[in-house]
Amino acid sequence: MRIIVTGAAGFIGWHLVDKLSRRGDTVQAWLRSPRRGDWDSPVEPAEVDITDAAEVSSRLRHFAPDVVYHLAAQSFPGQSWENPALTYQVNVIGAIHLLEAVRALPRRPRVLMAGSSAEYAEPVDGRPIGESAPTEPNSPYGSSKLAVDQLVRLYVRRYSLDLVRLRPFFLVGPRKTGDVCSDFARRVVAIERGDERSMRVGSIDVVRDMIDIRDGVHGLLRVAEVGASGELYNICGGEGVSIGQILATYRKLAKVPFNVVEDPALMRPLEQKIRIGDPSKLRGLGWKPEHRLDDTLRSIIDYWRRATQ
Repeated sequence: MRIIVTGAAGFIGWHLVDKLSRRGDTVQAWLRSPRRGDWDSPVEPAEVDITDAAEVSSRLRHFAPDVVYHLAAQSFPGQSWENPALTYQVNVIGAIHLLEAVRALPRRPRVLMAGSSAEYAEPVDGRPIGESAPTEPNSPYGSSKLAVDQLVRLYVRRYSLDLVRLRPFFLVGPRKTGDVCSDFARRVVAIERGDERSMRVGSIDVVRDMIDIRDGVHGLLRVAEVGASGELYNICGGEGVSIGQILATYRKLAKVPFNVVEDPALMRPLEQKIRIGDPSKLRGLGWKPEHRLDDTLRSIIDYWRRATQ
């Protein structure tokens, strides 16, 4: 199968490309910069600016994919407050360029459009969030993803494109940066090496739905194979874990004891306390998670121990 993955250098994109290429697909990995990805299996890297309509159209037309996974995005909520215009340029305008290019192809591929759990409103009762739950983003990033979701639904109705919508929650694993699991792991490694003496943390009572990246990629592949066109699927596990629990696991995994210091500067504005997804629709496709979070956290800290040697 011929497959394009946009945002291939990102955390989910890298692992997805690796899985696809290892199973024998012909994969074109769209990268923002000319660097080559460090995949061990055969991959065709392509430098593509998702905000360049002509370039997006040309690449799609020449490669003629069977499936496109659209993961390219400005995906950091904090950065979206600093530069909301760039966030919308990449996330919304980039998605429009892709949708318009797909619409013009003589043979249209199936396209999986990655949204985000940041589109949802915080449930008042803390129950798992299903796909029909209310939406109320709390950042320009989440707002941009919701705008794309609305566009996708319009393109399905107007042009009958084979588009499937995804809302990943919190996929974690080795190679990720900028999330609490990787940040904690890197700080633990710094403490083990004597570079730091304590762990500075923000809110530890925040609860998130975290699954191993391998389970997340499996979910994406399952949706691509049997998901219904136009439908929305949460990519999540259905169970919540607090930041405090993650911290406690890392304290057990650390080679030396360390103190924890609460730092108000690390508190996020408009932080939603509980965000747990309902994976019922994904499970209905035959998917189920297979990896324990404790094992995932161990793999993350081992990765950073090796990476900083």
